[in-house]
Amino acid sequence: MLTSTIIIPTYNRPEELHDCMVSLLAQTRLPEEIIVVDDGDLPGFPLEAECKAAAIHCVYTQKEEPGLTESRNMGVSLATQEIIFFLDDDVVLEPEYVAEILKVYELDETGRVGGVGGGITNKKPLGVLQKIRRVVNIPFLVSGWREGRVLPSGFCTDFGTTPFPLSGVTEVEFLDGGACSYRREVFEDLSFTDRYRKYGLGEDKDFSYRVSRRYTLMLSQLARLDHLESTVMRPDLRTWGRKFIMGRYLFFREYRYKGWWSSIFFSWAVFGYALDRIIIALLKRSGPEWDRVRGIGDAVRLILKGGVSLHD
Repeated sequence: MLTSTIIIPTYNRPEELHDCMVSLLAQTRLPEEIIVVDDGDLPGFPLEAECKAAAIHCVYTQKEEPGLTESRNMGVSLATQEIIFFLDDDVVLEPEYVAEILKVYELDETGRVGGVGGGITNKKPLGVLQKIRRVVNIPFLVSGWREGRVLPSGFCTDFGTTPFPLSGVTEVEFLDGGACSYRREVFEDLSFTDRYRKYGLGEDKDFSYRVSRRYTLMLSQLARLDHLESTVMRPDLRTWGRKFIMGRYLFFREYRYKGWWSSIFFSWAVFGYALDRIIIALLKRSGPEWDRVRGIGDAVRLILKGGVSLHD
């Protein structure tokens, strides 16, 4: 049977982290090791006595320089087990989560499966207007019909964003960073890149997509968890809008750029995404939504000025 390490980067969310740890201790198949990488000021490893009583090796470390990418890479450097899980500190796992993820690896006799992700169960069902939006986004290459796929524009069809959600265990091209796992040997040649830190969001998609080009990635909807999406330590919507577009741009330039003509796909997707967000801001009459639109504009201006280094 395979052994596992859980890595949890955290930053000033002690209550959310506590709930995450409680759900880990309730697993039908416990991990051998839990690593908490703290960018804040926790007093120490949460529920350490309970973890040690369950024969779980506990590792707690703090970093001076904050950053999710750095926390994940540090966690990998400290991990000792065969399968390495990454969890956000604001998730709560259902009891079979770890067991169902490990089952996918153990059924893989070829060893080709390099990563397995879990399904987020508390996403709101798409309403009629949302379904219409998703369909309209398809010709703009903002989204597609098949979840877990990368589009020519560099945008991705995220999980739970279509009327046809995945079920069972399915091969995909990327995984969500807060609900993923990888074989230890994947990290012999690959690590999370810090080039997104300055400009955008998306280092988890970048890493998992690189893994998918060497191994098979699977998403198991049988491994279930709630992502409670704490508002603590999250950027404002203007920053979020800018970073989202910048993240898509960096991903496009790295993996989907085939020449000047292919930039049409990215530009068309940004136009479609911006139009979608403008319509939402108009309908909601929401100041924060207009901040998101302004963030999109900030990103477009930065790209057009050529002020983005792909190697920062």
